[in-house]
Amino acid sequence: MVIYTECGHQGPADVEFCGECGRYLKWDDEQPVAVRPHPVVQQQVVQPAEPVAPVRQPVQQTVEEEVLNPGDLICGRCGKGNAPTRNFCSRCGASLAESVAVETSWWRRVFGRKPKQHRAGERPGKDGVRRRTGRAGSARRTVGKVVRRAVAVALVLSALVYALYQPFRGAINTVATGLWSQVTGVFEAKLNPVHPIKVTATAQTTGHAAPLVSDNAKNTFWAAPADREQALVFTFDHPADLRKAIVYSGDAANFQAEHRPQKLHLVFSTGKTYDMALADTPDAQEVPIENSEGATSVELHVVGLHRSLNGTDVAISEIELFEAG
Repeated sequence: MVIYTECGHQGPADVEFCGECGRYLKWDDEQPVAVRPHPVVQQQVVQPAEPVAPVRQPVQQTVEEEVLNPGDLICGRCGKGNAPTRNFCSRCGASLAESVAVETSWWRRVFGRKPKQHRAGERPGKDGVRRRTGRAGSARRTVGKVVRRAVAVALVLSALVYALYQPFRGAINTVATGLWSQVTGVFEAKLNPVHPIKVTATAQTTGHAAPLVSDNAKNTFWAAPADREQALVFTFDHPADLRKAIVYSGDAANFQAEHRPQKLHLVFSTGKTYDMALADTPDAQEVPIENSEGATSVELHVVGLHRSLNGTDVAISEIELFEAG
């Protein structure tokens, strides 16, 4: 390291321009002064007149191949990579105020380990002593990198499969919905089953009367012609605050034999309403209910259908209702 005569800053001896002030360091016979271990006795020396700096003309220079590190400042004039601490290019002296810094690759930003920040006066390492980790530490770091990259690849592949493969997407959504129901159920009010004292319908086919929709049996069902809007009427012995329903659609023994409800329009005795959307599945469907507080009866109008290829009736195997306890 040397001290530059003109500005007094310290730096390497093989650069052509000072990193602090940008001054050209290699005039005809002027050399930077080497750092000396002991102070030099000051003598009155007549300094030669300062030579006039030659006018620098931009020239086409060949940039040698060099290794650039993240954060290095790229000179806009000659393309030289400079340490982030420099203010002027070490090759041509151009200002680095508007230079472009070498960016860190995206995978290193996401999965790379960030350097530890030390407070002023704090030394790295335990007790201020940096220790070598040896082969064991190197192996742990290697394993950590491999694991992080494997997890990243697995996440990307899972996202692609989720986006492109519908059965996988449906399975994930079902699991997520179940977990969410379990988590939120802890904080919900306790729900109790409410049994209607009477169930009637606007129409019903022979052997599939309206009360069969609330007999707690899955092998029976209510059915009615699907050529017009049909409705079930549940009557309770007390004002109810319905919060949830469990619905089994269609004929459980032959699911495709009858039409299934796609949407139920609920009309409560209080005059309030609520719409219930149903999926086309023979499995139990838990659906929320709102706006029913104080209702002594509810009408369930079938206003949408999942249609069967050869059926003529709409069927519902079971509807179980729950109220706030």
